Amino acid sequence: MKFNIQAIKTNSRKVYDILLRYTHCTFGELEKRCNLASTDLCMALLQLLREKKIEQVSENEGVYYRLAVAAA
Repeated sequence: MKFNIQAIKTNSRKVYDILLRYTHCTFGELEKRCNLASTDLCMALLQLLREKKIEQVSENEGVYYRLAVAAA
């Protein structure tokens, strides 16, 4: 399977911009707010996680994505 790196980076920017506006979002919330298909959102999230720009956090209500907290 061949990936379009430019599309992944564009989608990653979309996701990052949404997370700048909201404290944290679930996968479903990001899907709706970014208007991305599941596969495209997964690839964008993986890119952001790899770049350490976001974090995946498990809380009582579920799994959330948020901007990475800088280490003190």
